[in-house]
Amino acid sequence: MKRIGILLTLLFITTAIFAQKGKVTSALSYKDAGELEKAWETIEQTIDPENSRSKRSIDWSRTWEARGEILREIHRQEKKEIVDEPLFKALKSFNKGIELDEKDRYTKSIVVDLKLLQIDFSNYAIKSFQSEDFDASLKSFEKFLEISSIPAVKESIEKEILDTAIIYNTGLAALKAENWEKAVEYFQKSANVDYNGPESYQFTYNSYQSMGDSAKAVETLKEGFEKYPDNETLIVSLINYYIETGNANDAVTYLDKAIKQNPKNVSYYTAKGSTLEKLEEEDKAIEVYKQAIERDSTLFTPYYNLGVIHYNNGVAVMNEASQLPPNATKEYDAKIEEGRQNLKKALPYMERAYEIDSTEMAIMESLRQIYYRLKLNDKYDKINEQIKNISK
Repeated sequence: MKRIGILLTLLFITTAIFAQKGKVTSALSYKDAGELEKAWETIEQTIDPENSRSKRSIDWSRTWEARGEILREIHRQEKKEIVDEPLFKALKSFNKGIELDEKDRYTKSIVVDLKLLQIDFSNYAIKSFQSEDFDASLKSFEKFLEISSIPAVKESIEKEILDTAIIYNTGLAALKAENWEKAVEYFQKSANVDYNGPESYQFTYNSYQSMGDSAKAVETLKEGFEKYPDNETLIVSLINYYIETGNANDAVTYLDKAIKQNPKNVSYYTAKGSTLEKLEEEDKAIEVYKQAIERDSTLFTPYYNLGVIHYNNGVAVMNEASQLPPNATKEYDAKIEEGRQNLKKALPYMERAYEIDSTEMAIMESLRQIYYRLKLNDKYDKINEQIKNISK
């Protein structure tokens, strides 16, 4: 009788085990039939720790694999009301399945599931990015990369392939999500493998700037420029950085490099002239502005800046004359004449700037002053009338 009792107990246990494993099969059948709510409800019963019967299936690798497959289908059918974030829960389920698969009975099929899950994560990341849900996009791209690092997945690939495009896109998602630390992390990885190198350095710089780390920001730009010396974006960022931080000498250094690389880019000459003015190297600035005009005579800025230099010099000298004592007639006349000569130098540049842009009030005001001081009455009357009409 004791032997019969033992046999009945074993039979009960075996029946219970198969009953629970049968529920896993049922859950998958519900999934295949499109009855995802029933599939989810059924598979959750197999891993319920409070259900004594679930102890027979909760440690079965196939249970967790099936759960992951159901979660993938829930995501694919966009049944958010059944379970939140199904893709992320699917990854946890597949990982659990591999963890429990001590005899490697199901790992190969789970690896296939994981590779399909990567595609889902990639598509979801792109969709989230396009809908401007950048946090979700970042999280999805990171899960894609996490799957690639799973040992069973790595072992299934003959030659390790670096997900360079995904690394770069993860950086973009982090940048858009304003997660500066992660943006730096992924763009640095991208830069290290020369994937979209210049852009990766530029975005790393932008992220450091947003973090308020100017030292790391400029260090990144310099490193990028050394690696990609022909890239205009990086050198322009360096120039702008030095101009904005008041390091005019460094700005001129990189402007010279930029001009050497691309002498046809007139904006470099204009920027250099403006920077030289800040260094109070007026004569050099004048020469650079003239070089800009030689290359492109249709640009407003170099004409205007040249006009302003000569105009300011003329006004400054005339103001000095007004401070002289009444008996310093010769000195007064000399300074007034010097001022007039500077205004005459300014005149053609200001008039050319006005031809290019006749809406700029600053030019019109400057021209009115020049015409008045040089006693060019007809021109003065005309520009004065224009200013009055605009002021009405």
